[in-house]
Amino acid sequence: MSCVDLGARQPLAKPDLVYCAAIRADLGPAEEFESSHGLKRAVFPIVGGVLQGEELEGQIIPGGADWAVGLPDGSYAIEARYLIRLSDGTVISILNAGLMVAQPDGAFLGRTRASFEVPAGPHDWLDKSVFFGTATAQAGNDDHVYIEHREAVI
Repeated sequence: MSCVDLGARQPLAKPDLVYCAAIRADLGPAEEFESSHGLKRAVFPIVGGVLQGEELEGQIIPGGADWAVGLPDGSYAIEARYLIRLSDGTVISILNAGLMVAQPDGAFLGRTRASFEVPAGPHDWLDKSVFFGTATAQAGNDDHVYIEHREAVI
């Protein structure tokens, strides 16, 4: 089944995914609780970290957090928002949302979609693109989450 089967005049091409940058988010101790709605909530403070890529480099500014909802199967719906100060001094905001799935060894693997807010200037291409991420929280390492972002090129 494709969009042509639904009436489109031509098939859509799959997007090319081009490597953009890697992130190591440094985490503080999580706060976990069950809400009155029966949701398991885990809030992971983001206390620092780094961004490294071919066109981007920077430091994560402490103060963000990953607000995760525990799902019945043991996975987490995540929504992490934090700031990054790029090497040229530009501060950008990132929102990473997605799903982290528990692995048999205790690690979590996930997929995210990142959106950026940036000031006008040399980095404004970030808020004009779509980014997909691959994420991992390694077993036995509660202090870091690693994400690699790829830009979906149109």
